[in-house]
Amino acid sequence: MKTTLTFREKLLINLVEWTKPWYGQFFQKSKVPWKIGLEKLKKFPPKTLGGDLAHFLEKEGLSLIPKFESHDVYHVLLKYKTTVVDEARMQFFLMGNRKYSLYIIGTNLIALFFYPEQIHTFIKEFKKGREAISIAKWDFEFLLNEPTKSLRRMIFRRPNQNMPLTF
Repeated sequence: MKTTLTFREKLLINLVEWTKPWYGQFFQKSKVPWKIGLEKLKKFPPKTLGGDLAHFLEKEGLSLIPKFESHDVYHVLLKYKTTVVDEARMQFFLMGNRKYSLYIIGTNLIALFFYPEQIHTFIKEFKKGREAISIAKWDFEFLLNEPTKSLRRMIFRRPNQNMPLTF
């Protein structure tokens, strides 16, 4: 079921599409694109990060964009949809999770401007990110064989919990 986008959703989507090449050129220079594509991801077992990423990409009609692969992994691990508001919620989570970049800060400021009625949701997502284990520097390509559920448990485990981590 396709939904009709609002004016502000269309505006924000166009803004992201317009800024993506700039971001890739100026902020992602040192990042190396993955050596894997959708066809290889489809070969990962179900319920692994690689298998779940392939399923997500197919379901959403997306493909991996070189140097932006982790963005789609965040959707899979953190269970955010691809709506404009969920994209913003995810960016607030990531900033709370100590992933800082000019792009994330700018995205969050723009989201606050266009969606002031969501401020409480955005604050909640920021706090949720702050309470989670930081994933900003995780090498997701290396983790593609890991069970997604186990990775989520690691992320959302409280630091003072004495729970064993199992994979």
